Amino acid sequence: MKVPDHIEVRGARIHNLKDIDVDIPLNKVVGIAGVSGSGKSSLALGTLYSEGSRRYLEALSTYTRRRMTQASRSEVDDVRYVPAALALHQRPGVPGIRSTFGTSTELLNSIRLMFSRLANHRCPNGHYLEPSINFAGMLEIRCPVCGAEVSPPSAEELAFNSTGACRECNGTGVIQEVDETTLVPDENKTIDEGAVAPWQTLMWSLMKDIARDMGVRTDVPFKELTEKERWIVFHAPAEKKHLLYYNEKSGNAGEM
Repeated sequence: MKVPDHIEVRGARIHNLKDIDVDIPLNKVVGIAGVSGSGKSSLALGTLYSEGSRRYLEALSTYTRRRMTQASRSEVDDVRYVPAALALHQRPGVPGIRSTFGTSTELLNSIRLMFSRLANHRCPNGHYLEPSINFAGMLEIRCPVCGAEVSPPSAEELAFNSTGACRECNGTGVIQEVDETTLVPDENKTIDEGAVAPWQTLMWSLMKDIARDMGVRTDVPFKELTEKERWIVFHAPAEKKHLLYYNEKSGNAGEM
């Protein structure tokens, strides 16, 4: 049987297309040109993409199709030899910090489903299990080597916006760290003299009193603080403190 070398479109009549027939080469870069309103987008998106993506999704299980955006049937008599299709819009939405090619095209949804259903999964004792129909059906699975129960990850658990996110970067691909030298640019100053730069703004001045209450000396040069005192300044956990606050500018005192 001869391998098709073109897509056959017959009777396309969506929007500006008036019952047209056209053959489009396969395995080539093809451009669709024409004046405004001639039906370029109707042919590319409303016909080719619509039919290609719809037929691909129809080949998947009902469970899988419920989790993916489905295109409606195109107004066309027949489209033959159209492959699975992806559409990249001319004006993509404003990307977020976790946006990728996979998220913008929804290709990532299919990849996550494939990895959750078709991949080799590992039992709690480190034995690898071959893919099976039980994985695809999310049924109870036990390791044939040690008998341990295996719970393969769902597609949602492989998403980097949820539990599948890297614990180091939270799914952003970037690890943010604070440069401590920018927080204390001059270690010859004491905390009372303004050694910790962010603490010089309104309300942050309270941090001096909190640090003092937690055992940090605020009247000695910052470079002379112990490692414990420096750790309290840079990394101490949030704790509720009851203290008396003195406003140096107004001379008023308050209880917080």
